[in-house]
Amino acid sequence: MIGFYAHHHGSGHMTRCRALAAELSVTHSTAILSSRDDAEVVLPLDAPASAGLTPAQLTAHGVLHWAPPGHRGLADRMAAIATWIQEHRPAAFHVDVSVEVAVLVRAMGVPVTVQAMPGHRPDAPHMLGYSLADAVIAAWPRWVPVPEHLAHVADRVHQVGGISRFPTGDLDLPPASSTRPRVVIMFGTGGTDSPEGYWDDVVTHLNLAGFDCTVIGGRTWVPDPRNLLERADVIITAAGQNSVADVAALGRRAVVVAQERPFQEQEATARILREAGLAVTADSVAGQVTPVRQWEHLVREALDLRPDWHRWETQGAVQRAAHVIREVAG
Repeated sequence: MIGFYAHHHGSGHMTRCRALAAELSVTHSTAILSSRDDAEVVLPLDAPASAGLTPAQLTAHGVLHWAPPGHRGLADRMAAIATWIQEHRPAAFHVDVSVEVAVLVRAMGVPVTVQAMPGHRPDAPHMLGYSLADAVIAAWPRWVPVPEHLAHVADRVHQVGGISRFPTGDLDLPPASSTRPRVVIMFGTGGTDSPEGYWDDVVTHLNLAGFDCTVIGGRTWVPDPRNLLERADVIITAAGQNSVADVAALGRRAVVVAQERPFQEQEATARILREAGLAVTADSVAGQVTPVRQWEHLVREALDLRPDWHRWETQGAVQRAAHVIREVAG
């Protein structure tokens, strides 16, 4: 048995765990524990915290990210994980992502692998979570420099490439449509930083400028957007790891928006993509809003790209990550 923990914010953590669990199911039984209602084991929520608690109380004096004292949901959540471990005795447990869960699982004697996150994360909780892990799986290619916050465990970091829910296809880009280039704006369930109505205005602007623009995500959630994305000449998307991996696996041109996330994780990914010539990048809507009128220029700039998405190493990434977990499981 191999256990998984998937963070409940957005859909990316669960999507990635599903891909890994499917690959591992050839040799192991698997189960995903999460507060999301589509998990095999649905955990109680540990938020919100009671009013009046200090930052020191919420973080156990800076050692953890979230541990509000006296919170019934937190206690029940940890008890549910511990009970599952006691019953199933997993050979390994993959955490995507939670320092507190990684600490609990490892303290129960279970080998732990953790999912690395990009950005700037030198804080004590992250250093603790990475330090206790038997292996750290990073869903970015091998040529990306090891981030400073992972330097102390560099010998346990496995940069497996972008983990996508889609199989990597033919990455040779076809010519863009010469009449009305197709643009798909894709955002996940983690939400966007945009002001109300911002993307509606972008769609209107691009359609008037001669593009055929479609939005998926948010109010127009599409469970399997592969067909839409494969037909897109340009994809506009956030710089989340899963979104970038999906674009890479399908070999599409892209404009990537670095949204405001903890520890500057999307800014770090967007910078790597821009410097590698793999995508056009736009300002974060949360910080410096990209004027609607600039989107025509950004999309036309992306149409001129010939991105070599082989470099994101999505081909075989799920298998490489699963191999790491198998090795830890013995």
